[in-house]
Amino acid sequence: MAYTSDKQFQTFDLDEGIQLCIGDSRKLSLRCNEKAKLFVTSPPYWNLKDYGPEGQIGQTAYDEYIDELVGVFLECYDAAADNAVLVVNINSRRHKKQFYPIAFDLVAKMRGWKFWDHVIWYIPNALPQPNHYMERILDNKHESCLVFTKDGSSDFEFHKPRVPQKYVNADPRNHKRNSRGRCIGNVLRIPAYRPPNIKKLGYHVAAYPEELVAFFIECYTSKGDLVVDPFVGSGTTLKVCRAMNRRGLGFELNSDFLDLIKRRVDEYWETPDWKKIDILHSATAVTGSASPRKVQFQKKDTRKTLFATPD
Repeated sequence: MAYTSDKQFQTFDLDEGIQLCIGDSRKLSLRCNEKAKLFVTSPPYWNLKDYGPEGQIGQTAYDEYIDELVGVFLECYDAAADNAVLVVNINSRRHKKQFYPIAFDLVAKMRGWKFWDHVIWYIPNALPQPNHYMERILDNKHESCLVFTKDGSSDFEFHKPRVPQKYVNADPRNHKRNSRGRCIGNVLRIPAYRPPNIKKLGYHVAAYPEELVAFFIECYTSKGDLVVDPFVGSGTTLKVCRAMNRRGLGFELNSDFLDLIKRRVDEYWETPDWKKIDILHSATAVTGSASPRKVQFQKKDTRKTLFATPD
């Protein structure tokens, strides 16, 4: 594993085209030597989890938290290609009986990036409300994935994931059929990692699922493109980039996660059958706790080279 260091970042080459920078993403643009096509991330929670390092985002007052996120995404803006896309997976929360609409406030305060689309991550195995709210509020079964484009550009790359039309013969009108299949839409059904499995796997306390990252990488990039995650955490984005033949650059403030991220990048993983996250197909399939997540390992020399030309 190659390693370089400067005043701002320690950079590790984890695999061909996959790099990790240990350092503060609030200075991200100083490290990005190439304009990226896609930024995809799940930021730190606000006032909920302590990730370790001093100066971490999420341990301040609410308004300061939003401002710090906006500052990081401005750094991404400076490192973005003119037709780049930014995807932020984030959830609103309640604290001391007050609702904080984090997703809405982030959209309202965002600078440079223009809000383009809103994708819902439906979490069938989401935890119920805490005891205080259990009989007062409906259980929350979703998180937001906010899609932004640089300066509102609509010239970004886009590949719409499709699945076979499940009820193709139910409608006799031929013009309603599409030979490429049906768009899976903007509601994605993906179970979340849950204890104790996440602890046994040694994953980050807030790991988001590979399928979620894969969906947006499929939508907005092609093989060989650069994808950046300013809050890489346990390395999910880098792991998926490697599996999908994209170059990945991740930033993480906590150096204690280095070994975990290296291990996760080495994990064998395949791009999912999109039917598994399609709300219509997956509703009648074996999913969630009946289909537990498993980590598989495979030696690198048995896999295709990262940028191999497909057959």
